[in-house]
Amino acid sequence: MSQVQPGDRGSGRGSDPQGGKASPTKRPPAKASVKATPKGRTPATASKGRPPGGGGKGRPPTSGGGKGRAPRQNMKITAPPPRRFSPSTMAFASIGVVVVIVLVFVFAKVLTSSPTASKTRLIPDPTPASASVVAAVTGVPQSVLNAVGTGQNVSAPHVLKDQPKLTSGTKPEMLYIGGEFCPFCGGERWSMVVALSRFGTWSGLKETTSSPWDSDPETATFSFRDSSLASNYLAFVGIEHETNDNFGSGTRALFQPLTTAQSNLWSKYSAQFGQNTGYPFVDIGNKVFVIGPSYDPGVLAGLDQAQIASKLTNPQDPVTQAVVGTANYLIAGICSETGNQPASVCSAPGTHAASVALKLS
Repeated sequence: MSQVQPGDRGSGRGSDPQGGKASPTKRPPAKASVKATPKGRTPATASKGRPPGGGGKGRPPTSGGGKGRAPRQNMKITAPPPRRFSPSTMAFASIGVVVVIVLVFVFAKVLTSSPTASKTRLIPDPTPASASVVAAVTGVPQSVLNAVGTGQNVSAPHVLKDQPKLTSGTKPEMLYIGGEFCPFCGGERWSMVVALSRFGTWSGLKETTSSPWDSDPETATFSFRDSSLASNYLAFVGIEHETNDNFGSGTRALFQPLTTAQSNLWSKYSAQFGQNTGYPFVDIGNKVFVIGPSYDPGVLAGLDQAQIASKLTNPQDPVTQAVVGTANYLIAGICSETGNQPASVCSAPGTHAASVALKLS
Protein backbone atom coordinates (compact mmCIF):
# COMPACT_ATOMS: atom_id res chain seq x y z
CA MET A 1 0.00 0.00 0.00
CA SER A 2 1.50 3.29 -0.98
CA GLN A 3 2.32 5.68 1.79
CA VAL A 4 0.44 8.90 2.09
CA GLN A 5 2.28 11.75 3.70
CA PRO A 6 0.52 13.39 6.62
CA GLY A 7 -1.48 16.37 5.58
CA ASP A 8 -1.63 15.25 1.89
CA ARG A 9 -5.39 15.52 1.33
CA GLY A 10 -6.78 13.67 -1.74
CA SER A 11 -3.53 13.43 -3.55
CA GLY A 12 -3.04 9.64 -3.66
CA ARG A 13 -4.93 6.47 -4.81
CA GLY A 14 -5.07 3.06 -3.02
CA SER A 15 -4.85 -0.55 -4.55
CA ASP A 16 -7.18 -3.55 -4.20
CA PRO A 17 -5.49 -6.52 -2.48
CA GLN A 18 -6.70 -8.72 -5.31
CA GLY A 19 -5.13 -6.57 -7.90
CA GLY A 20 -8.42 -4.96 -9.04
CA LYS A 21 -9.00 -1.30 -9.38
CA ALA A 22 -10.05 0.62 -6.38
CA SER A 23 -13.64 1.67 -6.19
CA PRO A 24 -14.01 5.05 -7.81
CA THR A 25 -17.01 5.92 -5.71
CA LYS A 26 -15.63 5.58 -2.20
CA ARG A 27 -12.26 6.10 -0.65
CA PRO A 28 -11.26 5.18 2.85
CA PRO A 29 -10.26 8.13 4.99
CA ALA A 30 -6.57 8.80 5.30
CA LYS A 31 -5.01 7.50 8.45
CA ALA A 32 -2.84 9.75 10.48
CA SER A 33 0.34 8.27 11.88
CA VAL A 34 0.22 8.58 15.62
CA LYS A 35 2.97 7.40 17.85
CA ALA A 36 2.05 4.83 20.38
CA THR A 37 1.16 6.27 23.74
CA PRO A 38 3.88 5.51 26.25
CA LYS A 39 3.01 3.04 28.91
CA GLY A 40 1.33 4.66 31.86
CA ARG A 41 0.00 7.63 29.89
CA THR A 42 -3.40 8.27 28.51
CA PRO A 43 -3.81 9.75 25.09
CA ALA A 44 -4.10 13.50 25.00
CA THR A 45 -7.65 14.70 24.93
CA ALA A 46 -8.48 16.62 21.78
CA SER A 47 -9.32 20.25 22.19
CA LYS A 48 -12.70 21.42 21.15
CA GLY A 49 -12.88 21.91 17.45
CA ARG A 50 -9.44 20.33 16.89
CA PRO A 51 -8.47 16.84 15.86
CA PRO A 52 -6.64 14.72 18.39
CA GLY A 53 -2.94 15.32 18.75
CA GLY A 54 -3.14 19.13 18.39
CA GLY A 55 -2.56 19.09 14.62
CA GLY A 56 -4.18 21.94 12.74
CA LYS A 57 -5.80 21.75 9.38
CA GLY A 58 -3.28 20.45 6.90
CA ARG A 59 -0.74 19.75 9.65
CA PRO A 60 0.44 16.34 10.86
CA PRO A 61 -0.64 15.36 14.35
CA THR A 62 2.00 15.83 17.00
CA SER A 63 2.84 13.84 20.02
CA GLY A 64 1.87 16.59 22.46
CA GLY A 65 4.70 19.07 21.70
CA GLY A 66 6.58 20.24 24.74
CA LYS A 67 10.08 20.62 26.03
CA GLY A 68 12.33 18.09 24.42
CA ARG A 69 10.09 17.33 21.49
CA ALA A 70 11.67 16.41 18.17
CA PRO A 71 11.89 19.17 15.55
CA ARG A 72 9.25 19.17 12.90
CA GLN A 73 10.07 17.48 9.68
CA ASN A 74 11.38 19.74 6.86
CA MET A 75 11.58 22.76 9.24
CA LYS A 76 14.47 25.14 8.35
CA ILE A 77 16.54 26.18 11.34
CA THR A 78 18.26 29.56 10.91
CA ALA A 79 21.08 31.08 12.98
CA PRO A 80 20.42 34.38 14.77
CA PRO A 81 21.43 37.45 12.73
CA PRO A 82 24.93 38.80 13.39
CA ARG A 83 25.20 41.52 15.97
CA ARG A 84 25.45 44.98 14.42
CA PHE A 85 26.65 48.24 15.94
CA SER A 86 24.21 51.08 15.96
CA PRO A 87 24.90 54.12 13.71
CA SER A 88 25.61 56.28 16.78
CA THR A 89 28.23 53.82 18.02
CA MET A 90 29.94 53.79 14.63
CA ALA A 91 29.90 57.61 14.52
CA PHE A 92 31.55 57.91 17.94
CA ALA A 93 34.16 55.32 16.97
CA SER A 94 35.00 57.24 13.76
CA ILE A 95 35.35 60.50 15.68
CA GLY A 96 37.65 58.79 18.15
CA VAL A 97 39.92 57.53 15.36
CA VAL A 98 40.12 61.01 13.80
CA VAL A 99 40.98 62.58 17.17
CA VAL A 100 43.80 60.09 17.71
CA ILE A 101 45.27 60.77 14.23
CA VAL A 102 45.12 64.54 14.78
CA LEU A 103 46.87 64.24 18.15
CA VAL A 104 49.64 62.15 16.59
CA PHE A 105 50.29 64.82 13.94
CA VAL A 106 50.20 67.61 16.53
CA PHE A 107 52.75 65.90 18.75
CA ALA A 108 54.98 65.14 15.76
CA LYS A 109 54.85 68.79 14.67
CA VAL A 110 55.69 70.03 18.16
CA LEU A 111 58.62 67.68 18.53
CA THR A 112 60.15 68.39 15.11
CA SER A 113 59.57 72.09 14.44
CA SER A 114 58.78 73.90 17.65
CA PRO A 115 61.32 76.52 18.70
CA THR A 116 61.32 74.87 22.11
CA ALA A 117 61.91 71.39 20.72
CA SER A 118 65.62 71.69 21.48
CA LYS A 119 67.39 73.76 24.10
CA THR A 120 70.82 72.84 22.79
CA ARG A 121 72.49 75.36 20.50
CA LEU A 122 73.12 73.63 17.18
CA ILE A 123 74.69 76.60 15.35
CA PRO A 124 77.33 78.71 17.09
CA ASP A 125 77.19 82.48 17.03
CA PRO A 126 79.22 84.15 14.26
CA THR A 127 82.95 84.24 14.96
CA PRO A 128 85.52 86.87 13.97
CA ALA A 129 86.50 86.51 10.33
CA SER A 130 90.08 85.40 9.74
CA ALA A 131 92.46 88.15 8.77
CA SER A 132 93.54 86.30 5.65
CA VAL A 133 89.97 85.98 4.38
CA VAL A 134 89.21 89.66 5.05
CA ALA A 135 92.42 90.70 3.29
CA ALA A 136 91.60 88.59 0.22
CA VAL A 137 88.03 89.85 -0.10
CA THR A 138 88.78 93.53 0.54
CA GLY A 139 91.85 93.37 -1.68
CA VAL A 140 90.40 92.00 -4.92
CA PRO A 141 92.60 93.49 -7.66
CA GLN A 142 91.05 96.28 -9.72
CA SER A 143 92.10 94.34 -12.82
CA VAL A 144 89.75 91.53 -11.78
CA LEU A 145 86.84 93.95 -11.30
CA ASN A 146 87.52 95.44 -14.72
CA ALA A 147 87.71 92.02 -16.41
CA VAL A 148 84.46 90.79 -14.82
CA GLY A 149 82.35 93.90 -15.50
CA THR A 150 78.71 92.98 -14.87
CA GLY A 151 79.54 89.29 -14.66
CA GLN A 152 77.44 86.31 -15.73
CA ASN A 153 74.05 85.22 -14.37
CA VAL A 154 73.80 88.38 -12.28
CA SER A 155 70.56 90.33 -11.80
CA ALA A 156 71.02 94.08 -12.01
CA PRO A 157 69.66 96.28 -9.19
CA HIS A 158 66.59 98.46 -9.66
CA VAL A 159 66.91 102.20 -10.18
CA LEU A 160 64.44 104.91 -9.18
CA LYS A 161 65.07 108.56 -9.87
CA ASP A 162 63.64 111.72 -8.29
CA GLN A 163 63.19 110.12 -4.86
CA PRO A 164 63.86 111.87 -1.53
CA LYS A 165 67.52 111.43 -0.68
CA LEU A 166 68.46 108.84 1.94
CA THR A 167 71.28 110.36 3.98
CA SER A 168 72.96 110.02 7.35
CA GLY A 169 74.30 113.38 8.40
CA THR A 170 76.00 114.85 5.36
CA LYS A 171 76.72 111.51 3.71
CA PRO A 172 74.54 109.37 1.46
CA GLU A 173 73.35 106.26 3.27
CA MET A 174 73.43 102.64 2.16
CA LEU A 175 70.91 100.55 4.13
CA TYR A 176 71.05 96.75 4.25
CA ILE A 177 68.35 94.57 5.88
CA GLY A 178 68.96 90.84 6.05
CA GLY A 179 68.95 87.75 8.24
CA GLU A 180 71.76 85.46 9.31
CA PHE A 181 69.75 82.34 8.35
CA CYS A 182 69.19 83.66 4.80
CA PRO A 183 71.25 82.02 2.00
CA PHE A 184 70.47 84.86 -0.45
CA CYS A 185 71.82 87.35 2.08
CA GLY A 186 74.84 85.09 2.42
CA GLY A 187 75.64 85.49 -1.26
CA GLU A 188 74.96 89.25 -1.26
CA ARG A 189 77.28 89.94 1.69
CA TRP A 190 80.32 88.73 -0.26
CA SER A 191 79.65 91.36 -2.93
CA MET A 192 78.89 94.05 -0.37
CA VAL A 193 82.20 93.47 1.42
CA VAL A 194 84.07 93.72 -1.90
CA ALA A 195 82.18 96.85 -3.01
CA LEU A 196 82.24 98.79 0.25
CA SER A 197 85.96 98.12 0.72
CA ARG A 198 86.48 100.54 -2.24
CA PHE A 199 85.00 103.36 -0.14
CA GLY A 200 86.33 102.67 3.35
CA THR A 201 87.79 100.23 5.87
CA TRP A 202 85.95 97.33 7.48
CA SER A 203 86.18 96.34 11.12
CA GLY A 204 84.45 93.66 13.18
CA LEU A 205 83.44 91.39 10.27
CA LYS A 206 82.21 87.98 11.43
CA GLU A 207 82.09 84.60 9.70
CA THR A 208 79.03 82.34 9.72
CA THR A 209 76.94 80.11 7.48
CA SER A 210 73.30 80.29 6.44
CA SER A 211 70.74 77.94 7.95
CA PRO A 212 71.29 74.21 7.29
CA TRP A 213 67.49 73.85 7.07
CA ASP A 214 66.91 76.49 4.37
CA SER A 215 67.58 76.39 0.62
CA ASP A 216 71.28 76.37 -0.30
CA PRO A 217 72.07 75.09 3.19
CA GLU A 218 75.13 76.24 5.11
CA THR A 219 76.27 78.83 2.58
CA ALA A 220 79.58 80.22 3.86
CA THR A 221 79.33 83.97 4.39
CA PHE A 222 79.84 86.92 6.74
CA SER A 223 77.63 88.55 9.33
CA PHE A 224 77.36 92.31 9.75
CA ARG A 225 76.48 92.12 13.45
CA ASP A 226 78.94 94.26 15.41
CA SER A 227 80.71 95.30 12.18
CA SER A 228 81.24 98.82 10.87
CA LEU A 229 82.67 100.66 7.88
CA ALA A 230 84.80 103.77 8.37
CA SER A 231 84.28 105.88 5.23
CA ASN A 232 84.64 109.48 4.13
CA TYR A 233 82.12 108.97 1.33
CA LEU A 234 79.03 107.24 2.69
CA ALA A 235 77.35 105.86 5.82
CA PHE A 236 76.71 102.12 5.83
CA VAL A 237 73.92 100.74 8.03
CA GLY A 238 73.93 96.93 8.13
CA ILE A 239 71.07 95.28 10.01
CA GLU A 240 70.85 91.55 10.67
CA HIS A 241 67.14 91.61 11.39
CA GLU A 242 66.92 87.91 12.34
CA THR A 243 69.31 85.33 13.76
CA ASN A 244 70.17 81.96 12.35
CA ASP A 245 68.15 78.80 13.10
CA ASN A 246 70.36 78.31 16.14
CA PHE A 247 68.32 75.64 17.90
CA GLY A 248 66.84 73.76 14.93
CA SER A 249 64.65 74.31 11.91
CA GLY A 250 62.53 77.47 12.16
CA THR A 251 64.08 78.74 15.42
CA ARG A 252 65.33 82.05 13.98
CA ALA A 253 64.42 85.04 16.13
CA LEU A 254 64.34 88.83 15.92
CA PHE A 255 67.85 90.15 16.48
CA GLN A 256 68.30 93.77 15.40
CA PRO A 257 64.97 95.63 15.27
CA LEU A 258 64.19 98.25 12.64
CA THR A 259 63.35 101.85 13.26
CA THR A 260 60.00 103.06 11.99
CA ALA A 261 61.77 104.94 9.18
CA GLN A 262 63.72 101.84 8.11
CA SER A 263 60.60 99.66 8.19
CA ASN A 264 58.74 102.22 6.07
CA LEU A 265 61.52 102.29 3.46
CA TRP A 266 61.57 98.49 3.30
CA SER A 267 57.80 98.32 2.77
CA LYS A 268 57.56 101.27 0.39
CA TYR A 269 60.27 100.30 -2.06
CA SER A 270 59.56 96.57 -1.98
CA ALA A 271 55.99 97.35 -3.01
CA GLN A 272 57.27 99.85 -5.59
CA PHE A 273 58.86 96.93 -7.45
CA GLY A 274 55.94 94.55 -6.91
CA GLN A 275 57.58 92.57 -4.12
CA ASN A 276 56.73 91.70 -0.54
CA THR A 277 59.26 92.70 2.09
CA GLY A 278 62.02 90.12 2.04
CA TYR A 279 65.74 89.54 2.37
CA PRO A 280 68.08 90.86 1.24
CA PHE A 281 67.01 94.49 0.91
CA VAL A 282 69.59 97.11 -0.07
CA ASP A 283 68.77 100.80 -0.49
CA ILE A 284 71.54 103.08 -1.81
CA GLY A 285 70.41 106.67 -1.27
CA ASN A 286 66.78 105.85 -2.27
CA LYS A 287 68.08 105.55 -5.82
CA VAL A 288 69.54 102.07 -6.40
CA PHE A 289 67.84 99.06 -4.81
CA VAL A 290 68.54 95.36 -4.44
CA ILE A 291 65.27 93.52 -3.92
CA GLY A 292 66.04 89.82 -3.46
CA PRO A 293 69.12 87.85 -4.53
CA SER A 294 71.50 89.21 -7.16
CA TYR A 295 72.77 85.74 -8.03
CA ASP A 296 72.18 82.10 -7.16
CA PRO A 297 74.08 81.30 -3.94
CA GLY A 298 74.28 77.71 -5.14
CA VAL A 299 77.51 78.75 -6.91
CA LEU A 300 79.11 78.85 -3.42
CA ALA A 301 77.89 75.38 -2.41
CA GLY A 302 80.44 73.18 -0.66
CA LEU A 303 82.99 75.99 -0.23
CA ASP A 304 84.16 77.56 3.01
CA GLN A 305 85.19 81.20 3.44
CA ALA A 306 88.87 80.61 2.63
CA GLN A 307 88.04 78.66 -0.53
CA ILE A 308 85.63 81.34 -1.78
CA ALA A 309 88.13 84.13 -1.05
CA SER A 310 90.89 82.30 -2.91
CA LYS A 311 88.79 82.18 -6.10
CA LEU A 312 88.36 85.96 -6.32
CA THR A 313 91.65 86.46 -8.17
CA ASN A 314 90.43 84.47 -11.17
CA PRO A 315 87.99 86.53 -13.27
CA GLN A 316 86.88 83.44 -15.22
CA ASP A 317 85.74 81.48 -12.16
CA PRO A 318 81.92 81.29 -11.80
CA VAL A 319 82.25 82.38 -8.16
CA THR A 320 84.16 85.52 -9.19
CA GLN A 321 81.74 86.23 -12.03
CA ALA A 322 78.84 86.22 -9.54
CA VAL A 323 80.46 87.94 -6.55
CA VAL A 324 82.48 90.60 -8.41
CA GLY A 325 79.83 91.23 -11.09
CA THR A 326 77.34 92.06 -8.32
CA ALA A 327 79.98 94.18 -6.54
CA ASN A 328 80.48 96.33 -9.66
CA TYR A 329 76.73 97.08 -9.77
CA LEU A 330 76.85 98.14 -6.11
CA ILE A 331 79.94 100.29 -6.68
CA ALA A 332 78.22 102.05 -9.59
CA GLY A 333 75.15 102.71 -7.44
CA ILE A 334 77.27 104.17 -4.63
CA CYS A 335 79.24 106.35 -7.06
CA SER A 336 75.96 107.81 -8.36
CA GLU A 337 75.32 109.10 -4.80
CA THR A 338 78.87 110.20 -3.85
CA GLY A 339 79.41 112.46 -6.82
CA ASN A 340 81.62 109.82 -8.43
CA GLN A 341 84.10 109.87 -5.57
CA PRO A 342 86.65 108.46 -5.15
CA ALA A 343 87.46 109.09 -8.78
CA SER A 344 89.87 106.17 -9.11
CA VAL A 345 87.07 103.77 -8.19
CA CYS A 346 84.15 105.42 -9.95
CA SER A 347 85.99 105.89 -13.25
CA ALA A 348 87.29 102.30 -13.43
CA PRO A 349 86.18 100.24 -16.46
CA GLY A 350 84.34 97.71 -14.33
CA THR A 351 82.36 100.46 -12.60
CA HIS A 352 81.68 102.20 -15.89
CA ALA A 353 80.27 98.99 -17.45
CA ALA A 354 77.84 98.57 -14.57
CA SER A 355 76.89 102.26 -14.59
CA VAL A 356 76.02 102.08 -18.29
CA ALA A 357 73.97 98.92 -17.73
CA LEU A 358 71.98 100.72 -15.00
CA LYS A 359 71.64 103.86 -17.16
CA LEU A 360 73.29 105.93 -14.47
CA SER A 361 75.75 107.50 -16.94
